[in-house]
Amino acid sequence: MVKSIVPKLFGGAAPANPEVGQALADLARLKKDRPELSVAVALLTETLPGLFARPITENPPDLSPERAAAKLAGGVPLLRGENIKLDGEAFRRRWLHVCKVMERQQDKSTARSMASALKRGQLHPQELTAALLSGNPDDVYTHADRLGLDAEMTAGLLRLTLFPVLAQMNTALLAFRQGGRWEKGHCPTCGSWPLLGEFRGLEQMRYLRCGWCAAEWEFPRLLCPFCATNNHHELGYFHVEGQEMKYRVATCQACRGYVKMLSTLMPLRGPQVLVADVATIHLDLAAAQRGFLVC
Repeated sequence: MVKSIVPKLFGGAAPANPEVGQALADLARLKKDRPELSVAVALLTETLPGLFARPITENPPDLSPERAAAKLAGGVPLLRGENIKLDGEAFRRRWLHVCKVMERQQDKSTARSMASALKRGQLHPQELTAALLSGNPDDVYTHADRLGLDAEMTAGLLRLTLFPVLAQMNTALLAFRQGGRWEKGHCPTCGSWPLLGEFRGLEQMRYLRCGWCAAEWEFPRLLCPFCATNNHHELGYFHVEGQEMKYRVATCQACRGYVKMLSTLMPLRGPQVLVADVATIHLDLAAAQRGFLVC
């Protein structure tokens, strides 16, 4: 179905990556059903094909089963402390591609500043990636502030640029997680906090999803992923009127964190996680109005 609909929507042949094709089809439906999201939808629609246009050449770390098992048992993400060698040219190509799209669709000045910072060597892909994977994402914001860049936009651009690489590594490392249970709130692959979550299938089991590598992990309903609070008096949900069957927001009064939750029959595939984030922007706004924070 995706292969037949995507060429009609976007012209030309369907994307070689079927997950990208599915995400583009989802974006086309979102554009039709939610015109208020047109800017964000256009940005991601134009960005995704370029991010996945070429094969990813980076290799996952050479982890032994014993080392991987020890890390997971200790609550340590699989990529934490590992030497990830990036393809610098590929990173540069994807970064500048997103900047070009941003320049056309969103903020010319900011996009040009971030493109220029990379070209001048003020942003170092390896160092930015190391900060993320070492559990110090605030270093990305600090460095962006030091350069006079929009820190939120810089982090968002880094996430999109790295997404194809980290998603592929997550897939390659999945075998290490088979049969085990990850009980932490952060991602078992890259260590990032969840971007959103799914209430999946008829059983409505709760799964958290990473926005950096698309990893998924089952997580208890009555537990905050950010501060591990399990006091039901501190945990709650809210929804936008009329959307309670599709979207909800899980909240924690103890740390003021929140997770956007979607009801899904099947797991979101790779880039669909990014589409779901766009589709739930209104939940971020509603959470902010209630005093909850993005972790």
